[in-house]
Amino acid sequence: MRLRFVFGVTIFIGAFLLFFVQLLLGKLILPMFGGAPAVWTSCLLVFQVLLLIGYALAHGMASRVAIGRQGKIILGLLGFSLALLGLLSQVWSTPITPGFEWRVGVIGNPSLAIIRFLGAAIGFPFLLLSTTSPLLQHWWNRIFGGASPYRLYALSNAGSLIGLLSYPFLIEPTLRLSAQAWVWTCGYLVYAICFGICAWWTAKTNEASGREMGPVERERDKEDVRPLGWQLPVLWIGLAACASIQLLATTNFICQEVAVIPFFWVLPLSIYLVSFILTFESNRWYSRSVFHTLFVGAVGWVIALSLPGTTHSYLAQLSAACGLLFVGCMICHGEAARQRPSPERLTHFYLCISLGGAAGGTFVSLIAPRIFPGYWEFPLGIFGCAVLLLVATARDRESWWHVGRNGVSVAIAAGVMLLGVPELAQVWKPADRVPTWLLMCAGLGLTCVAAILWRREREAAGSSSSLRWLRGAVAAALVVLIAGLVLPQRWLYFHVLARVRNFYGMVTVVDVQPDNYLMLLHGVTAHGFQSKRPGTERVATGYYGPNTGVNVLLSGWPKTPIRVGLVGMGAGTLAALGRPGDTYRFYEINPEVVRFSMGPQAYFTFINDSAAHVEVVMGDARMSLEQEVAKGELQRFDVLVLDAFSSDAIPVHLLTREAFRIYRRHLNEPHSVIAIHITNVTLNLGPVLAGIAQENEYYSVRTNPTWLSGLSSRSDWILLSRDPGAISSAALRRISVPFLGKVKPILWTDEYSNLLQVLR
Repeated sequence: MRLRFVFGVTIFIGAFLLFFVQLLLGKLILPMFGGAPAVWTSCLLVFQVLLLIGYALAHGMASRVAIGRQGKIILGLLGFSLALLGLLSQVWSTPITPGFEWRVGVIGNPSLAIIRFLGAAIGFPFLLLSTTSPLLQHWWNRIFGGASPYRLYALSNAGSLIGLLSYPFLIEPTLRLSAQAWVWTCGYLVYAICFGICAWWTAKTNEASGREMGPVERERDKEDVRPLGWQLPVLWIGLAACASIQLLATTNFICQEVAVIPFFWVLPLSIYLVSFILTFESNRWYSRSVFHTLFVGAVGWVIALSLPGTTHSYLAQLSAACGLLFVGCMICHGEAARQRPSPERLTHFYLCISLGGAAGGTFVSLIAPRIFPGYWEFPLGIFGCAVLLLVATARDRESWWHVGRNGVSVAIAAGVMLLGVPELAQVWKPADRVPTWLLMCAGLGLTCVAAILWRREREAAGSSSSLRWLRGAVAAALVVLIAGLVLPQRWLYFHVLARVRNFYGMVTVVDVQPDNYLMLLHGVTAHGFQSKRPGTERVATGYYGPNTGVNVLLSGWPKTPIRVGLVGMGAGTLAALGRPGDTYRFYEINPEVVRFSMGPQAYFTFINDSAAHVEVVMGDARMSLEQEVAKGELQRFDVLVLDAFSSDAIPVHLLTREAFRIYRRHLNEPHSVIAIHITNVTLNLGPVLAGIAQENEYYSVRTNPTWLSGLSSRSDWILLSRDPGAISSAALRRISVPFLGKVKPILWTDEYSNLLQVLR
């Protein structure tokens, strides 16, 4: 009994440490890549590949090495990993946080830099942790027998879930990153002791009892296990890959629209793990009739919110995406759990599951950015789940696919009508004239008919209709599904002059007609405009146009020349305000943005036409500024402009107390100004800047004019300065309001930031 308890504790601690360290290292490396959403998906890919190697090692040992020898091998690997951590603790500040030399190479190949960093930081210990669950389940089955070892997989995922949830709510707010690393190291020591006890007892028990199988016994054991063939393993891999694609695509969606922080990594990953826990704990949690119905409803909800011309809050979109992720993962993992093999094959099964997870991660992180112009992996994940749902159902001769009840056919027809008419209206205007109330009444009526038919057919004990109606309804539903997933992407192909997608996101140049101007998009958010009408090409536009806070500030600066630092290039619009002798120094991490905005291939000519001297520093702005401080290269900016957004998200590390301490070192104080652009659909960043102003004793004003001219866009700017006179000119007073008295300050630090406090 005690040994069984140690087995459970070891699996739980190992899973806890696996996910704790993922968040720890993800947060550590995030600022080095400008807070890009792809940082976390790249990290997940590395962890999935390491998990796959660990599962392959466990499968190889379980299938080819005597069980007593397996224990001895694990004891040796544990000893080596502890010695390695002890050695690294003498070289680095902690055993799992490499020095700065391991974090270089950001611009050339960010994904390779992340792989290199994570491999150095945690590669071997993570690999050993990955073997824990499948190997201990294998030992459990051989030593104890009887009880299914698959419930230990639910325990493993429960440990992972607690490791995830404890990080943003308990560990991150209370411990600095270095302390977190030492806590993890101590946890690993406890894990190694527990795993070592299991390995030692396994080797000792089998040596004492002579339970090692001889050639004849091993051959008989093989005969008792039914051959798997190739179809079932391929289905396992496909189901796991589809769930992984949905996880990463949903994570991308969440992070691109808000920010890349551990909490928004934890939410979809927790949903993913909960589906594992429920489906592998027992068979009672996954019901095809329930979750197949929920899948139809969840897909319809997501499509309805994403159709062109509709506007919905971020929370509504977040809820829809997470709801669909949960249902999709329950289907993928539930179908895999329904068709799992006997315990003798469990390491083979887990190897297929991990292979599918790594394949899905590779597709989203490495392949999709190179072959798709937009974020097609999100709709493809939904479509893939629908196809696999049908494949798994078709394999079961007792499923609704083969029974063909009229109630199911009518229910599907109701969904097709409710979604099909709004989709048709996107391409055929007469369909837009169908009253919403009429559509809803018809849908409700069909749903009631479906419910009545379903009840009658169940009472009739198996009576069914022709399968043609059911399969015709399914075919129509697939057409509606494909149309609903494709229609929101149509804008990607209209008036596009150039588009590129890389590690830092998707950047698009659009020719807007008949208004005759160019627009730069990052994701779906405009990052700059330039008029092409004769005589207006050099006029600052958009968030920097006339009457916007930063334009009024720079245009009315009382002395010349002026030295301006700009975090984020966009279309380079502010360079249009440069005068002879001025210096405009841009900090930009995305080389494709630079290519579109300056040089011989530029679509936007603000920088090329600027009268000012323009400098460009490639890399994350905060890291670049910090390195310049370390070298003594203080820039002495008169104005520092912060406007580094990824789509509609913000790099949180640019708005912390520690970041502003770096900015202040580069200012030509006391008359310098920091101008921060906080226009955002989903977040109210005013309280965060109020906290910064209060912490640094800055005077502040907020400019958010409602009256604009030309190609200006409504923009929200916060101006901070140690000198009240620098932000109190007559022109600024006309468009600004006092700031600090209007909001309750919130102070973000490198150690803790809470976006839930500022969600609109």
